[in-house]
Amino acid sequence: MAFRTNGLSKAYQSAQNEAIRAKSFATSARTALIAGNVSSNAVIQIMTTIKSSIAVFDSVSSIPGLAEYAKIQEDDPLYDVVAEFLAMRNAAVSAVDWIFNNFPKDNDAPNYIIKDILETDGSITVRSFTPAQTVGLQTALNNLINAIA
Repeated sequence: MAFRTNGLSKAYQSAQNEAIRAKSFATSARTALIAGNVSSNAVIQIMTTIKSSIAVFDSVSSIPGLAEYAKIQEDDPLYDVVAEFLAMRNAAVSAVDWIFNNFPKDNDAPNYIIKDILETDGSITVRSFTPAQTVGLQTALNNLINAIA
């Protein structure tokens, strides 16, 4: 028999660790969005990082018995761990959805994003977004941050 590295305690710890990481990342991203212009690459990085967190949340949530285990670990009859987990996941999805729905796209090919600018001299400039343009994303990130204790 081999040493076990999985199970309910590891899965719950994984979800908690990912939540901590997501909150830290969302806090840093929101700060950058408020502070000044950000590149389109940074916005895409926000989306891919949050999508990665959602993948972890989805993976652990499919483990049988995890919700019951988490309830026991929290030992608080007023705390609905399932509802709070879903609220956190939904806040993460909302941030990704905001980026998907608001990132400039090609009108003729809506699956293509408009990320870079081809300058008249042939150079390429990465598009940037002002704080005013990302206020919706700032709000979505704030909701994610607030969904994680």
